[in-house]
Amino acid sequence: MKTYLIFLYLYPLLGIGLAFIVTTERNIDLVPKQTQINNSVDTFNHFSDVMNEFERLENWSRLCNISQTAHTDFNIVCIIKGNSSIKFSEFRNFTDKVSSNIRFDLSVTCEEGIIHFPWPFRADKLHSIYIKDCRIKDYRTDYKNQLINSIPDTIKHLQMDNVTIILRSQEFYDSISKANSAITRAAECGPENAFSIIRRGTKVNFEDLHNYRLYDFTTAFAQSNHYFNIQKTTCLYNNLEVFELSRMKGLTRSTISKIFHTDIAQNLKILNFSGNGMSDTIYKLQGLRLRFPVMEYIDFSNNHIKVIPMIRDYGMTVKKTTPVGIIDIRRNEITSLTKGMIDLFSTHEFVKVDITENPLLCDCGIIEVMEYLSSKTMPKAYDYLGSLECANPSNVRGRKLISLSPTELNCNKDTVVNIPVVVLIIITITLVIITLLTFIYFRNKIKVNLFSILNKNVAT
Repeated sequence: MKTYLIFLYLYPLLGIGLAFIVTTERNIDLVPKQTQINNSVDTFNHFSDVMNEFERLENWSRLCNISQTAHTDFNIVCIIKGNSSIKFSEFRNFTDKVSSNIRFDLSVTCEEGIIHFPWPFRADKLHSIYIKDCRIKDYRTDYKNQLINSIPDTIKHLQMDNVTIILRSQEFYDSISKANSAITRAAECGPENAFSIIRRGTKVNFEDLHNYRLYDFTTAFAQSNHYFNIQKTTCLYNNLEVFELSRMKGLTRSTISKIFHTDIAQNLKILNFSGNGMSDTIYKLQGLRLRFPVMEYIDFSNNHIKVIPMIRDYGMTVKKTTPVGIIDIRRNEITSLTKGMIDLFSTHEFVKVDITENPLLCDCGIIEVMEYLSSKTMPKAYDYLGSLECANPSNVRGRKLISLSPTELNCNKDTVVNIPVVVLIIITITLVIITLLTFIYFRNKIKVNLFSILNKNVAT
């Protein structure tokens, strides 16, 4: 079985930008695309009827346990092993029949098993869904199924851990945005009424990409991204407090930008983009307080960020009771700390940027930063700056900034680099050189002209 690794970007789906593992394995045992929703008029009002009806779901009742957790609440726990599988369409038909006051919490854990779950997991009365270690098939088969929009959006909590989405190329091609065929709002936004949406370690495996030319496939991607940008919907997450896309290699700026600049989530408190291999941060991150007035924590840790973004406070736009919003940029690749950064940090009242555990280069510029800190009144949240540790050079590795002296870094006040002065000196020297060259050039020209005039006068 051949395996290939291709980086492609799929951000119409709650912002997925992923590395795709492509195999040549084929599977013909896929369920057909669901074309309609079961609208049975049978309604089960009694809890015993709910339990009895669930028993009729052959695979579900065999692989899952159902229990009543409250007067109207049921908990379904499934463990899918080996070659076993369950179909979400069967669960959807089941929930469509029960009384409207009942709700279900669904937990599915896989041990080599496969589940046939079309996104966005819409099923009436489904309160929460948790999927762990599963391979999911038929994931995109409902992307353009308009009937899905008619199913009540009841999910309050969604979490997926270490999930592999197995796609067929035709399934993917049929689901992408096209000129006259956009994906549904349900597919693009997912559970808009949710309080938490968490996706950790999601990846995609194309099982039959060998049937398609790579050129045609990447062209389809480019066209899809183009039409998605034209057609993209503003999702309204009025209840959303936690949004996480983490450990998903290949996550793009456009992916993250959607939640930052397109979607509405004014009650968002925790935003997590950690461990995604990102090399930069959001270009408008400084306006986060305007977009998210109650934000408490933004996690960009464990990425490849090299530059600290310009982050402004906008603290006067929020109430004094608003908590300090922490922006976590720990364990990235930030090597330098400048006086300009410190000066911006000093204006923060409702924001704290955490840059600990970065590989700082301790050179003469660090001494200048420390001297500036000693003369500057900083917010208490930034007391940690003096205790940052050096990563390089090796002779001060592991040492705290506050313990360094100019002598240890072969620096003194004369050798500490003052960048503005250096720039001014360079500009001055450049102007002097240009002036001298200009003078020499025109002086020689003047001599030639005078010599010509004198010769002419002598001749006459």
